[in-house]
Amino acid sequence: MKNNQEATMNKVLNKTAYSVFTAFTLLGLLTGGGCTPSGADPEPGKQTGGYLSGRVVDTQGKPLPGVTIIADNTMFYNNNILATSDANGNYRIQTPNGSWVATAQIRRTYNGKGYMLDLEADKTDAFSGNDGAVRNFQWKLSGEKPDYPGAFYGGTVDVTNEIGKGPYDTENIDFTFTPVGPLIDGSIGKPVVYRYDTYYNRIPDVPIGRYKISAIYKPTGTKLLLRNRVDGTYSADGSATMDFYGEIPYWSCTNCMFLEYKEP
Repeated sequence: MKNNQEATMNKVLNKTAYSVFTAFTLLGLLTGGGCTPSGADPEPGKQTGGYLSGRVVDTQGKPLPGVTIIADNTMFYNNNILATSDANGNYRIQTPNGSWVATAQIRRTYNGKGYMLDLEADKTDAFSGNDGAVRNFQWKLSGEKPDYPGAFYGGTVDVTNEIGKGPYDTENIDFTFTPVGPLIDGSIGKPVVYRYDTYYNRIPDVPIGRYKISAIYKPTGTKLLLRNRVDGTYSADGSATMDFYGEIPYWSCTNCMFLEYKEP
């Protein structure tokens, strides 16, 4: 009796082990991605089956290390694989079978605030994990994001008049942004005049930096008084020196600044 029980138990264990082995084998076949043969690592810039690879550069076209590249599965929510660009700006990710899209982000601390910024991809279409793909990225300070109308690489300036104070036609105000020190990428910016965009109800796409801002009401030539709407005060010369709020959103707005104005 005991021998029969042991024989039966052994059959069950063997069957279970075989089932587990078969399941893992099938999983390996389904997820593809397999191992690259020795000495056949993907070359930068060359499409290789089972791999996402590419190069990341900064705003000047120089290699950019430390950037996070995300291979995101288009079929399953929050199913992604991460990699970091190396000293030469190169990266590679082994991609299992499935449909994937690639994005990249860079984290920077600037004037005491943290920023998480998207980089621009040379291609935004999905690709097969088995086929692999090459996706190169560049850090851009401004410009509209491909496939995301109304979203920009630059920061957003929310503009409003002080309650009960004019002028009310904000689109007729010239706002001059003069950089104070280097921009977030270390480059030297130049003064730029922006106007309130009535379509977006803000000033969109300003390169992240610290700015001394002044404003002129064009119809009369009046110099307006400006301040940080969050916690600022009006200065004697009417200008306001401000940073963007970073990746921790303020008033539900990431990488934004909040500018308030009034007539003197």
